[in-house]
Amino acid sequence: MGDLVTIRLAIEGMHCANCAANIEKHFRQAPGVVDVAVNLANDTGQVTFDASVASVEDMLRVFDELPFTAELVAEDAPLVDEGRRAREAAHARHDRRVFAVALVLTVLIVGIGMVPGVHMGLGAALAGLFVADPTHAQAMFAANVVLMLLTVPVQFGCGARFYKGAFQSLKSGAANMDVLVCLGTSIAFAFSLYITFLPFIAGDQAGQGAMQINEGMPYYETCAMLITFVLLGKMLEARAKGATNQAIEALMNLTPPTAVVLRAGEQVEVPLAQVVVGDEVLVRPGEKVPVDGVVVQGSAEVDESMLTGEALPLMKAVGDAVVGGTVNTTGSLTVRAQRVGADTTLARIVRAVEDAQGSKAPVQRLADRIAAVFVPTILGIAAVVFLVWFFAVPAPDAALQWQQALLPAIAVIVVACPCALGLATPTALVVGMGRGAQLGILIKDGQVLEQLCRVSAVVFDKTGTVTRGAPQVVACDVPPEALALAAAVEAKSEHPLARAVVRYAEEQGVAFARIDVQDFNAVVGEGVRACADGHAVEVGSRVVVDGCDRGGFSFRDEPKPEAAGAIEQLRCRSGAACYLLTGDAQGPAMEVARAVGIEPSHVFAGVKPLGKAERVEEVRASAAAALHAAGERGAAAVAFVGDGINDAPALAAADIGVVMASGTDVALDAGQVVLMRDRLTDLVGALRLARATMRKIKQNLFWALIYNCIMIPLAAVGILAPALAGAAMALSSVTVVCNSLLLKRFAGPSASRPD
Repeated sequence: MGDLVTIRLAIEGMHCANCAANIEKHFRQAPGVVDVAVNLANDTGQVTFDASVASVEDMLRVFDELPFTAELVAEDAPLVDEGRRAREAAHARHDRRVFAVALVLTVLIVGIGMVPGVHMGLGAALAGLFVADPTHAQAMFAANVVLMLLTVPVQFGCGARFYKGAFQSLKSGAANMDVLVCLGTSIAFAFSLYITFLPFIAGDQAGQGAMQINEGMPYYETCAMLITFVLLGKMLEARAKGATNQAIEALMNLTPPTAVVLRAGEQVEVPLAQVVVGDEVLVRPGEKVPVDGVVVQGSAEVDESMLTGEALPLMKAVGDAVVGGTVNTTGSLTVRAQRVGADTTLARIVRAVEDAQGSKAPVQRLADRIAAVFVPTILGIAAVVFLVWFFAVPAPDAALQWQQALLPAIAVIVVACPCALGLATPTALVVGMGRGAQLGILIKDGQVLEQLCRVSAVVFDKTGTVTRGAPQVVACDVPPEALALAAAVEAKSEHPLARAVVRYAEEQGVAFARIDVQDFNAVVGEGVRACADGHAVEVGSRVVVDGCDRGGFSFRDEPKPEAAGAIEQLRCRSGAACYLLTGDAQGPAMEVARAVGIEPSHVFAGVKPLGKAERVEEVRASAAAALHAAGERGAAAVAFVGDGINDAPALAAADIGVVMASGTDVALDAGQVVLMRDRLTDLVGALRLARATMRKIKQNLFWALIYNCIMIPLAAVGILAPALAGAAMALSSVTVVCNSLLLKRFAGPSASRPD
């Protein structure tokens, strides 16, 4: 297999789950396609294909055979850009106009056709213009013609979108919601034409029979109400679906559209897209930082709550890093741009959330399987309903036999729309993951979200995860001359323990700045080696100079203040066993474990980075045995929580890799879940959010399925009229989306709230 390429698509024209399933089916039949996921909730798609077999143009050509349009979303572009917003706004205005016309005409049709006395009064008045003393049949005909003329614009004008969608869907070899709407309304319209014209086409005898059908009243109001209710439902659904993306749009709006760049000694305001790496950007008080960079001039307090959740602003001075989207609250800063556009931390967060929202949770497979056979099944049920009513239920005459058989079949066709089923999972994922991003919890995949719900064990890295990551030397028996050599060597390292040694040497007044260090080499899990002033120096927990042990250090790294509370909630409220994994010695590891409430038997000390994956596997086996002993079904899911820098093997070995975002660049790439605020309590929040989202998905699927289980029988036995069926169908989709929107109220982790 060649290089795999993943592209993002913005898709227009989808109406229901069958639309998404149809697109996926055609892509899976295309050469080179490895995976495809289409999201009905935000009208997007992700396609992964083998670049040695197919090209991007080949992927776009798939839509030539489909009733949808799609455009490629560039790597550095958001899924919801200004152009797409403008098109969606134009579509919304057009839909409102079409609905307004349909509503006005439908009110007239219902008023004429269903208000007592109006129908015959209008018919008699119109017939009287042509006949001196019109008969009842002539008055009825005149009124029915008026109803027909009012219904035609609704049926074929306002409802044209359904006919077009149905034709294109059937042409592509599938059947979607449009097919159901068109079939139901067209049958009602054709039957109404039959009632209207039969008395004057077939003669008096047939006319008398036709007059007995609903006393000569056609079902034009049924056609109009069906079309109008469906239009209303789609309009409300589109508005609700738009609300699901508000979290993403809120993140996107954190970055200002322009930046003030210093060029040739002058301040020039340019669009943000024109800022390049190396530009110096002026950020005045109250303005948002437009790029990721480093302060080169000035000092100010910067509000980083969008990234860290900290309410208090942080002081930034020359040499400090700043992140795009944060707010300068006080002084003026000059920032040299280091990452711009799609490379900024905020842009990568937005992209990660968009990718996650476009993914599918395994629970959606149920909905996909049902949607694949839904429309053909409903048409089959409608046919059976018609035959049962026609042949098994007697009527006074043949004409009424047709009436009583057609109306329940039409109601079955109309009420059974698969929209709610298709929206059940993706809307909850979009809202849940968007809300998580707002709370600093970045979940990168729908499958991960489902796995979070069954976490039975959590393995924590110690340094920088459970502890502050800034250890201090608390005991040292290294003589001053060896300490100087050790500090000079450790000054070349960025490891937290190395920085602790350097700080300790400085506090002791040991001079080491002028010592010449060469051949520096870091040994993973062991320490550093170098040549310092001609001496071979090895520094780990012990100091070795020219082969002689010159003493050692004892370190202490204080636990984070929220660590004990977070572990207590995980163990007591979520039922997860908690483990501590560290390369540190047994003593310090046990001290930290006691401080945060982890059992001594759950501590793995002295483990090198490559051995951490083996310990994760041991924990998985232990968790699986515990589940089996408790008589619970399902696989045990193990989460590993680290800093994303040296924990790659363990993150890969775990079912869920959770990364603290202290090193944001590494974290965004390394973990499946990223805790942007660097708080362990947000891990509890991630589990609660995952469970809340899965509850919404299951609720949505339940209501979508139970809705059909209740409404289809009601329609089949004639209790639910076609017009009411149209209203119920529209309400089902809106209900599912609105239920998903309740996730926007998710409040995040709280020590006082039960899981």
